[in-house]
Amino acid sequence: MGFWAFMFIVTLLIPAALLLTWYLCPKLKTIHNASGYRTSRSMKNQDTWDFSQKYCSKMSLYMFFPALILAIGIMPIFVEKPINTIGWVGLVITIIQMMSFIVIMVFTENALKKNFDENGNRL
Repeated sequence: MGFWAFMFIVTLLIPAALLLTWYLCPKLKTIHNASGYRTSRSMKNQDTWDFSQKYCSKMSLYMFFPALILAIGIMPIFVEKPINTIGWVGLVITIIQMMSFIVIMVFTENALKKNFDENGNRL
């Protein structure tokens, strides 16, 4: 039961990171290399920075719920299973949840491409 609780907490870390991204990204008002959604396209100018932080935040909230439901929905099924099984299930859930960050990046970059040209000017 102890290992299951540990793995359950581990599978909740990605949803927690998504929630933190949703909360913090819109609060980042200046362009810097330390935090926020940082790609070369998002850091072209202040307008692209603000847009990408808001869009990334919105996408993080959309991805939070499926990631949370995945952990809460699947992990309880494996409470009394062997440690090896619990570990593998936790790993698979975490890998699937990590894909949400890729989805966020793809959608945010596509939104930047649709709204800004290569120099960061609004279309």
